[in-house]
Order: sequence, then C-alpha cells, then structure tokens
Amino acid sequence: MPFHRFSVLTLACLTTISIHLLAATGFTDAAELAYAGPVAVTVSADGCWLVTANADDGTVSLIDRKQGCQVDRIWVGRGPHDIVATDGASFLCVTTAGDLVWLVIVDRRLQQRRRLTIGHEPRGLIVDSQRQRAWVSQSQNESLVVVDLERFTIAASLPCGGHPRAVAISPTAHQLAVTCSSPPEVLLYDADTLAILDRQKFQGLNVGSPCFASPGELFFPFTYDGGSHPSRGNIQRGWVLGSRLGRLSPLDVSQPPAARELAGLTLDVSGRAVGDPAAVGFDATADRLLITAGGSHELLAIRRSGLPFGAISGTDLIDERLAQDNQRFQRLILGGRPQGLCLLADQRLCYVANQFNDTIQEVDLDRFAVIREIAVAPSTAATPAQQLARRGEAIFYDASRSLDQWYSCHTCHFEGGGNSVTVDTLNDGSVGSYKTVLPLFGVTETGPWTWHGWQQDLRTSLVKSFTDTMQGPRPKAEDVDALLAYLETLDYPPAAVPDASNDTTQAIARGQKLFASDRAACTSCHDGPGYSGSTVHDVGLGKPGDAYVGFNPPALRGISRKARWLHNGRARSLEELLTRYHGPEQVSGMPPLKKEELRDLLAFLKSI
Repeated sequence: MPFHRFSVLTLACLTTISIHLLAATGFTDAAELAYAGPVAVTVSADGCWLVTANADDGTVSLIDRKQGCQVDRIWVGRGPHDIVATDGASFLCVTTAGDLVWLVIVDRRLQQRRRLTIGHEPRGLIVDSQRQRAWVSQSQNESLVVVDLERFTIAASLPCGGHPRAVAISPTAHQLAVTCSSPPEVLLYDADTLAILDRQKFQGLNVGSPCFASPGELFFPFTYDGGSHPSRGNIQRGWVLGSRLGRLSPLDVSQPPAARELAGLTLDVSGRAVGDPAAVGFDATADRLLITAGGSHELLAIRRSGLPFGAISGTDLIDERLAQDNQRFQRLILGGRPQGLCLLADQRLCYVANQFNDTIQEVDLDRFAVIREIAVAPSTAATPAQQLARRGEAIFYDASRSLDQWYSCHTCHFEGGGNSVTVDTLNDGSVGSYKTVLPLFGVTETGPWTWHGWQQDLRTSLVKSFTDTMQGPRPKAEDVDALLAYLETLDYPPAAVPDASNDTTQAIARGQKLFASDRAACTSCHDGPGYSGSTVHDVGLGKPGDAYVGFNPPALRGISRKARWLHNGRARSLEELLTRYHGPEQVSGMPPLKKEELRDLLAFLKSI
C-alpha cells in the first residue's frame, strides 16, 4: 500500500496553492484539477527544490524538498511530459501542446519567464549547460529541436527517427542519445557538430528514457516483441512480450559505428515478470542502475558490473543467478504508476514521480526503501465519475491483470493509441494472423470492434482481451465498468496545427473535397464518428483461410500518428497507402491520384 504521510503543514500549503493556481492561471474548471499525475521530476541545482511535470492537469509543482511540502503549482499547458533543471533556480518544461516553458522560482513561487512554440507534441528534453542549449525531441515531426537558451529561439531542427521520445546527454556533454519507437532505435548525436554518429535499430516497442552511466555506456529500457501468439506457455517463456534493458557501448567518438555493440538484458523473472519499464537512472556511488516499471508498480536496482548482457533480443528470462542475488538485483514495490526519476546522489536519495499516487516518492538508496511520500495534490476532490474513470485508467496500465504480470493494456495500446509492431491477439479466429494494434481513441463510439468487425459488444470484447490476449483472470463487472469509463475519456489527440499560409488552407479544403468525392470514395467506408465505419467491407486485402471476410474501417482521426497502416501493417507511409493499396484505382476503379491531388489529400488527412 502507498504511504500517505501528509502533515498539517502540507494541508496548509495545498490551500495556498489552490488559490494561487486559480488566480494566477484563470484555470477555474474544477473537473480538470481532479488529478495532478506527476510523470517527471527534477531537483534544483542547490538541492532545495523538487519540481514536477504533472501530465493529468497540465501543471508544474514546486516542492520544498526539506519540508516535504508542495508550496506552489502553476498551469503550463496540456500534457507537460518532461522537466529539467538549469542553472540556479530555473527550469524548462515541455508540454504536448507544443511549447517549451521557462520557469523560475521567485519568493517560493513559480513564475513563467518565457514560452517558445516548438511544434506538435514535444516529448523529451535535456539541457546542455556548456553550450547554453536545450534539446527537445519532437515526436510528431520526427525531429530533434535545438534551442539557443540565451536567445530562447530555435537554432536548428535535426532529422530524427520515428516518434522520438526521450533525450539524454553524456557526462562529458559531447554526445546526445535519443530513443525512438517507430521503428525502435537509438540515435547518437555529436553535440558539437550536430551530426548523427550512429543509429541502432532493434526489435521491440515502447522505448523509454535513456541514461548515460559513464561516457562509454548508454542504457535504455524497452519492451521486447517476441512475436508469438499469447498462449500461457508462450507468455511464461517470454515469447510474446518482455521487459529489457538495452545497452549501447563503447561510445568513443573516435570509434566507427561498427565498433559499437547493442546488447540486451532480460529483466523478467519466471512467475513474476517486470511490466512496462519506463526510465533509467544511474547511482554512480553504488554503481547501480535504477529502473522504474509502471506496469508492475516498482523500482528496480541492478548492480552494473558483471551483468550478463547478451544479444539485444536474446534470453527470454532473467539469468537465475542474478535474479536470486539480492545484492545485485532488487525490486521495490511502489504502487501506483512510477514513471520519471531523479537522483540526489550526495544525499543518497532517489525521487520517483508516481502518476497514479499523485506523489513524489523519496527512496533511501542505501536502504532501498521509501522513506517519505510527498503529495502532489489536486486542487479539488474528484467526483464519483472521475474516480471511476481513474480506477479504469489504473486497470488499463496494470500489468498484474495479465498472466504473471508480463504486460498491460498500455503495453500494446501505448497511452491509449497503437504501436509500431503487428501482433497476434487470437481475436480473429486464427493463429498466426498478425495485425496492427488499433488505437482506442473514441473507441466507445466506433463499434463494431476488432479489425474484422465481428465483435458487437464492447464489454464482451474487453473481457476477452483480459482472459485470452492477456491470459489473466476474468475481470469483475465493476472493473469492466471502470475501464469503460476510462475509455470514454480517450478523445482523439489534437492534430498538428497546419501552416497558416493560404496555400496550406486551400490544400486542406481541396483534400477534404477529394476525400468525399466519388473518385477517392473514402467516405464510402469512413463515414462514421472519427471517420470510422460501422459496416464490414471486403476490400480485397484478405487471405485464404481467414475466419472472417472483410474488414471494419478504423477511425482516421489521428491517422498521421500511426507508424504502419492497414490491418497487417503492409503500408509503411500514408503515401504508400494512397498510391499502392487504397488509391482510386483499387477503391472506385478510377484513375490514380495525381501528385497534386495526393498532396492535397495528405494535407487533409494530417489535419484531422
């Protein structure tokens, strides 16, 4: 059970914060303030302050570290996802709304100093104090943005991999690493020349936040894609999905990329796997790697020296000698959903942002125990409806709902969306029929369900996912109620704001007209909520032996976020989809799209 050591001082602080938050931001909708949801935490240069990025209510919290009390909270924008300390008492935060926000502490209050629009959905952030730069991973634009902190302007936008998420800088500040998820890979940049030094791809999904443990080693967590169908035996052997720690070394810039080795370490213990590893930190004093795992609600501590690393997609279960050595491999249950972490190494402390507990957990590194929980509290109490949806959200992210806690709903439906791999869920009446994972945005309004549209009842579909795909216990009726309540909150993510130029506006308008035309014939299938469909269509993409004929048109809102298209992921870009598989010649029997028409239709699809 989580700790709840909230003092009278804490409660007094929260009252002051509520008034400041509402007065300073104009944020008056109590429903939006029901949960804070800290996902990242950093410590000030002097060690006096903790600052958190709260994804659920769009705020940043200021915590007096010594008193263990939240003293201020300020609204910064939708979905702050990462936060870092700079020199002195200032901090940088990125919001998924597209901004880099510069905050400073003045008289125990947070103040916004400046704000810079970065682009659509920045995710990761790191500061290079030597060069007065910030590096921001731009998820939807697939770029790494370099910000000049002296001018607070964008200095460069570098090409990156698909859906870049987290960023790390080496101890010497000569190299940067970016983890990407579509496809999974790690990119290594030269911080001086901005050139890509290396990029290493591997088999997996949901690549987490990396960490340099020394100038020569980079570590990162990810979920391994085993590719097998979810039978009990396959799951328990680690052949479906598994948790891994990746390592890239050596990182000497004088060495060619061929000299670097990408290795992997399995984290899963037989009978008690690790679910959804999220972030890695390094305790240099004890030479330990610290890993948060949100699905199994824990913090891992692993001695770095002598670890049995092998191939990046090698052994399916952890080395038994390592698992049984509690001096080298430790697991600390935290509850909730632990995400980001930061270390105060000289005081032997680690701080973990726990999203569902709405707390920052202080861990004594020597005892490896939680010694204090600091509330990152909402300004108002949650309504019964919000409590039900929150409970459903916790179920969605809970790996213990699967057999031996190998994976959660989130593992495949990352943050309610999809991922970059195809999987066999046994949901189409056959084994070995791999399909892309359908996003769940707007799912309660887009029945029937599954790729083949055979499932007419969403409740039944959810139960089947737990008992068949996850091989877990049958959920109680009230658990299904809660999960449905959460799914109802999963609205479509906002599309990228298009270029405001008249040319772009006209291209979107022409594309929308073409979308609805008899020639493109898109609306003959995608005519429902979110541009989905309620009728199964045989579009000629099936194969002999399919248990179900035809496909249920998925929603197209947010389609530009996908990494693979069509039921089996055979289209690797929207351009390929519209020119090879779903052009007018295949759909309506009319001539293919001209280059200008393709450009217009793409502009429209990316705007919805």
